[in-house]
Amino acid sequence: MAKKEAPKIQTERLVLRPRAEKDIPNMLRMFNNDEVREFLGINPPRDEHSMLEMVRNRTETKWTVALKDTDEFIGDVMIPVIAEGYLGEIGYRFMREHWGGGFAYEAVSAVIEHSKSTLNLKRLSATIDNKNMKSKKLIEKLGFTLVAVLPESHLHGRVADVAYYSRIV
Repeated sequence: MAKKEAPKIQTERLVLRPRAEKDIPNMLRMFNNDEVREFLGINPPRDEHSMLEMVRNRTETKWTVALKDTDEFIGDVMIPVIAEGYLGEIGYRFMREHWGGGFAYEAVSAVIEHSKSTLNLKRLSATIDNKNMKSKKLIEKLGFTLVAVLPESHLHGRVADVAYYSRIV
């Protein structure tokens, strides 16, 4: 039986599609950028073997975000955890050179709509390092509400003050 993959989703400027081996060079650039790494887990992947494993471990809720015109990888959006078909946790990462252009807003908005219309989720959550002001601003613009800030909490293998957001979809 074939493994399920993320369905293709198109927006005005982007294509969200399953991860592919051709994305690995840009994935490496993204994960090896110090500004991107600042808010990732304690040992985020940073070598070609790790990137290949990420590509092979694709699921129906992990998308590459690519520019529509060139199909060039610029980031990813995922819902890595879904609880009881009701609640999904959303996450995203983008190459540093694509911050501030509205790409994250466009891609995450499309995944939020997909989570409602296709996955039939009722609520989404996001856990963000409380110091990551750009991510917090984005998630709030997307209609998420800050529920709590949990001091010195577990966040992707490290300790950080964690902002926990939630929204009905």
